[in-house]
Amino acid sequence: MKQMSVKDHELARAYVPFQVYTNRFEPIEGLRRGTIFPELVRPYVKKGKNGYRQHREKN
Repeated sequence: MKQMSVKDHELARAYVPFQVYTNRFEPIEGLRRGTIFPELVRPYVKKGKNGYRQHREKN
């Protein structure tokens, strides 16, 4: 069997789409949320005992 070298292959390639930021939080709100860009806010969702995200029931 032929051994392959890492030198022969590209290890990774990132695809990062261009993002347009249209809004900004005020500085204090940005500090609270961890970003000044509303488009980047991703609320933390705690995982359940089974390892999957728990879905909140909508009222």
